[in-house]
Amino acid sequence: MDFYLDNGFLNIPSVAAYADKHGVNYILIIGKRQVGKTYGVLKYELDTNKHFCLMRRTSKELGLISKGVNSPFEAIHGYENKVSFTGSADDTTMVMKITDLEGEEKKEHDIGLACALSTIASIRGFNGRPYTDLVYDECIPESHVYKIPHEDEAFLNAYVTINGNRELDGLPALRCWLLANSNRLDCAILKALKLTEVVEKMSRNGEEFRLLKERGIMIFLPESKAITEKHKKTALFRAIGGENEFTKMALDNEFSHNDFTDVGREPLDQYKLIANVNGAALMRHKSRAQLYVCELYCKAPDHLTYDNSDYSKNKFIKDFPNVRAYFLRGKIKFVNATIKYNFLAYMKLI
Repeated sequence: MDFYLDNGFLNIPSVAAYADKHGVNYILIIGKRQVGKTYGVLKYELDTNKHFCLMRRTSKELGLISKGVNSPFEAIHGYENKVSFTGSADDTTMVMKITDLEGEEKKEHDIGLACALSTIASIRGFNGRPYTDLVYDECIPESHVYKIPHEDEAFLNAYVTINGNRELDGLPALRCWLLANSNRLDCAILKALKLTEVVEKMSRNGEEFRLLKERGIMIFLPESKAITEKHKKTALFRAIGGENEFTKMALDNEFSHNDFTDVGREPLDQYKLIANVNGAALMRHKSRAQLYVCELYCKAPDHLTYDNSDYSKNKFIKDFPNVRAYFLRGKIKFVNATIKYNFLAYMKLI
């Protein structure tokens, strides 16, 4: 697969062709800023006359991109001033229309639906059959952005709603484009698709691409060195200079709000099991102030077993008040990023 165009931007038609060849339904592109993720995918959808859903996380985001020059379609060569949104973001969905010239007459027709994850996930009785693709843009929120409760379940519900029963009727599954900047690993979309640990390993190893063929998933962490070098010369990056959290994400495609210093395997014989926390083992080091969270390998006593109910979560926090302090002091190790994410969410630390 030819990842890039000659100018350094992403070659989305090539990505789509590779996905077609290998039966991929989920295409996850987590990239540095301004490498052509949204531009390339939306241009591909328009160029190939797809009838698609464009999804953002919240109705506020949807409202912003639907207004005038804020529209992502305005920057796409050949489609300036042609794509419009009708309706209100407050109504949970908006129809996207395109205006074309047929001779001297303007013709307008629907190209799809714009929606917000925060609302589409709760809709029932929705006919998503006309839509072949779902483009979920900015699917990994930045650290300061409002978090949707149970966002992983919301995404899965949204996909089921739009996909409907088409596969049972012999039709292709809804193709899902998941586009994001590399802000954080502990995010709902990776948890929903059970990809946290996979993407963590790719990031650690400097892998740019991985095909999970048996799961119908492609993961692409584009480097695009040509674009990076161009961006380094622009005003902002000359002004801020050096390495910081923003440049790690925007230029180097690093997960800027995650480090891996507390992730890795520890020798179990040096730890003692102290609780079963929603299926994960919380362990205490036998000789120093250190905790370890890993896969549960043996049964814990019933009074030290905590399930996923709110009652159990609150009871665990009350029974083990020092765990929060251990984490804040960097005294907890996690076997992998998935368990880390789940444990911190359980502790209400993220």
